[in-house]
Amino acid sequence: MSWPVFLALVLPGLLVGYALFLRPVLHAMPTFSRFYAEADGFWQKVWALCGKSVTLAFAYVIQGISWALQWIDPIANFLGDPDFRQQLTETLQANPKILGWVLMGISAVTIAARMRSLMPKDDD
Repeated sequence: MSWPVFLALVLPGLLVGYALFLRPVLHAMPTFSRFYAEADGFWQKVWALCGKSVTLAFAYVIQGISWALQWIDPIANFLGDPDFRQQLTETLQANPKILGWVLMGISAVTIAARMRSLMPKDDD
């Protein structure tokens, strides 16, 4: 199955399934009730998923950019510009795939550090 077919047929079904079935179940669970009480709108959810931290939000943005750089060839071919990678390489003077891996590593370290600081501390 090609990506455009997947995006056009399967993804909308998954979104509707989440909205109609999974979200009400998660909303009713006591574990997630506090999260849904704090984050009922879209931007409130984004802010809550970031742990109300600009550092974690920045890490998610870096992670998204790195994933986009990893998929630069398929995205360029899909958009009809197969020379885009070469143009980007000339602009960056580096391999964008390597740059993507570096950014993913930076993002993973930042997210791990933030998640570690969110864990409850035992004073035993």
